[in-house]
Amino acid sequence: MKPAQFPGFLLVNLLVCLLIGYLLDDWLHTTPVFLVVFVLYALIGSFALLLYKGKKKHG
Repeated sequence: MKPAQFPGFLLVNLLVCLLIGYLLDDWLHTTPVFLVVFVLYALIGSFALLLYKGKKKHG
């Protein structure tokens, strides 16, 4: 993944996870548990993918 592509990937990933978390919380009438879980999932997954792709490219 090129460094210029990462912000767009992170933004789309976060927006999709925010939407899914919000819809699940609304549907199940819960506090923002799923919202927080999905945002953490998006952030950790995006940075893990960035690190994995960076290690793969450099050696």
